[in-house]
Amino acid sequence: MAYKIGNAFITKMKYDTSNPNQISVFEGTNLAVRSTDFTPIVETFTSVGTTSFTIPSGVTRVEYLVVAGGGGGGTGYDNAGGAGGGAGMVRSGEINVTPGQSYTVIVGAGGNGGANARANNAGSAGGNSVFGSITSLGGGAGLGCRTGGVPGQQQVGTTVAPTGGAGNGGGTDGDGGGGAGGSSANLNGTSPGVGGIGVSSDITGTSITYGVGGNGGYNGGPYNGANGTANRGNGGVGGSSPSANSAGGGTGGSGVVIIKYY
Repeated sequence: MAYKIGNAFITKMKYDTSNPNQISVFEGTNLAVRSTDFTPIVETFTSVGTTSFTIPSGVTRVEYLVVAGGGGGGTGYDNAGGAGGGAGMVRSGEINVTPGQSYTVIVGAGGNGGANARANNAGSAGGNSVFGSITSLGGGAGLGCRTGGVPGQQQVGTTVAPTGGAGNGGGTDGDGGGGAGGSSANLNGTSPGVGGIGVSSDITGTSITYGVGGNGGYNGGPYNGANGTANRGNGGVGGSSPSANSAGGGTGGSGVVIIKYY
């Protein structure tokens, strides 16, 4: 009979009474020493940019969460609300890894919000996040208040990131951005669109929701759109503007890469 401890399948086990914190195990025919402390180790990368992570000795499989940066919200001007930005893509799972090998880690930035001006400014897309061969795509940009289109749509598998929402013209509110777990509902500009729902993960030991789409702005204010939460990949909120005025969109939230192993 084989037993699984951590990431290894064990065929034999010997408890060393002289060292209660270790056991000798046979992984097939290979002898290895393992700690009896099975508390998971969680590595969290929050700083935007590129770094690397070297797999520790004895670790052959890891759990991951890779969240891309959210898209920025669109500008609202002259009695109209801008659209919310799309959330960053969220990917999670487990992969086999090689001890001692270095893996690229990239944390994507949130996209900029549309500039505060009486112009139909869109935000910008969020940046991709990466762990080795796993890439999460940045959320789509929220469009300006007078750009027609559809509410933001949710991510599609690993190939299409959540999209940003669209504007609905003068006297209306902006659409919400798509989330990692759901699309924004079509309210036809009668109310600010609510961003699509995200995806929850407890990889850190606490359940946290990532990848929520940004809400649309409304035809009032003026209020610049709120920024998406950092290291959650949330979309930025669209700007809200009354007549003869303008408001910029919020910046998308940055992404995060989290790795857990035993």
